[in-house]
Amino acid sequence: MASNEQQPLLGDSRARNRSHASVASNSSNNRHINSDSSASAWWASRSRDVLSLFTILLLLGAGLGIWVYGTLPTSDHDEHPHEYALSTSRIREHLSQFLQIAQKHNNSRSVVNGHQASAGYVVSQLQAYGDCDVHLQHFKSPVWTVNQVPKLRVKGPVSINYLHETDFEVLRYGGMGANITDAPAQIVADGGCVAESIGDIQDKVAIVMASSQQCTLFESAFLLEQLGARAVVFVRSPKYKTPSHARVRITDWKEGDPLMTIPVISVTHSVGQLLQSTARGLRVDIETDTSIQVVNTFNVICVGRTGDRDNTIVVGSHLDSVAAGPGINDNGSGSASVLEIQLTLAKIKFAPRNRLVFAWWSAEEDGLLGSRHFARVLAHGWKNQWTHNETMNVEWPEIALNLNFDMLASPNYISLVHNGTDAPARARTGSQQIQRVFENYFARHDYSYQVTDMLGGSDFLPFVQNGVPAGGVLTGASEIKSIEEREEHGGLAHAALDTCYHRDCDTLLNINMEALHKMSRAAMYAISLLASTADLRGYLAGNLSPY
Repeated sequence: MASNEQQPLLGDSRARNRSHASVASNSSNNRHINSDSSASAWWASRSRDVLSLFTILLLLGAGLGIWVYGTLPTSDHDEHPHEYALSTSRIREHLSQFLQIAQKHNNSRSVVNGHQASAGYVVSQLQAYGDCDVHLQHFKSPVWTVNQVPKLRVKGPVSINYLHETDFEVLRYGGMGANITDAPAQIVADGGCVAESIGDIQDKVAIVMASSQQCTLFESAFLLEQLGARAVVFVRSPKYKTPSHARVRITDWKEGDPLMTIPVISVTHSVGQLLQSTARGLRVDIETDTSIQVVNTFNVICVGRTGDRDNTIVVGSHLDSVAAGPGINDNGSGSASVLEIQLTLAKIKFAPRNRLVFAWWSAEEDGLLGSRHFARVLAHGWKNQWTHNETMNVEWPEIALNLNFDMLASPNYISLVHNGTDAPARARTGSQQIQRVFENYFARHDYSYQVTDMLGGSDFLPFVQNGVPAGGVLTGASEIKSIEEREEHGGLAHAALDTCYHRDCDTLLNINMEALHKMSRAAMYAISLLASTADLRGYLAGNLSPY
């Protein structure tokens, strides 16, 4: 509007100048006036350029501030104010501490590297600034290590040296190191699940063909070891083009359970077909340099002092990393966010209606062993050598739900919400209700999100398996982003959500601060909302609103 209103005035001014052009004195004056006007216009133009440049610099500075400090501005201070009290920059400071710890421990925060120091940092923060009773829950964890590249050579009509990672792989927890030379091989049918169908396997290498028999890799391998096999070779199904790297161990391992001692190897289907066709007279050389070490470790449990203990909410994230890297996204991002949420709630003197228990699990990367131990002790009364001295004032029937936060800042992220429908029947309705809380957060902020499965792979599993509803948010790992997902969520198509997943490059540079900001606040929103819900069990049963 303003530009259109000024045009007639400029036209009138030019008309007046033209009407007095015959008068010399006025003409001279006009030249001075026009000169002054040109100078003014030039300065006005330059001023606009400077202001535009200044504006751009401000925007760039704000963008840099978001990346470095995570201080995204918002005017949405609505009826859920607690999420706005959370500082993403403080979460980043915790991540920086975790990275420094990893750098002092072989660039890792695994159970045998920097986990204990990471737990010490968490405990020191809770004791100095938190509002809870801190407990350490001890247990044992088996740690499997590959020291040298394994070798597999088969001698028959044709002798072949097979390629590690292409043709074969040692299964995780696949025994101690061994040097087997010129051992006879024997084909084992029915998946090696039934002793009567195996035959004489003493001092032989068992080659187990893919089967529909319903026993686990460990059950088959352990049976073959008990029958005297020197090594076990599992042939993979033809639908897989690479050898497996699965665990060959009791899934819910606990202190006292057996572990494999002989080598256990996976080969591709094509290699297995060749072995099967030349099995008569086949001789095998296997060389592995691996070790299994059973070590002491512990969960950090922070039990709230107020709130209804019969409606306890367990907020969990795993604190350990893989041995291969520092784990700043996986899962420093989740454990640092949960830590800062607890400290923030203490700082603002949040009074929960329902008790909050915060947990930092150990040995998640070794098979969810920390959260499994927590559930085994509380839900089933299992005791180890420390249990009698560890009283946490938490009982399993008191736990209403679990919230799990694992990987909240993947560089090529998608905002993901766990699908409560995937939970077992006893925990399904409550898990669906938790899912709706997170979906409401994303809807309120107009953030795009996607629902993902809740079948396994993180610490919610022991809860839903024991009837406790669970849910959470995450940003993805090695999954490849599609073109459609890029259009919806941004980032790069045909690239992993986290290219540094389980690698040594999972450092602070691998953290997407925008993702960390969104997802940590999603966590704070859900925690503070559910902790304030008047009839939490009623809401989880699908009968009430949480608001």
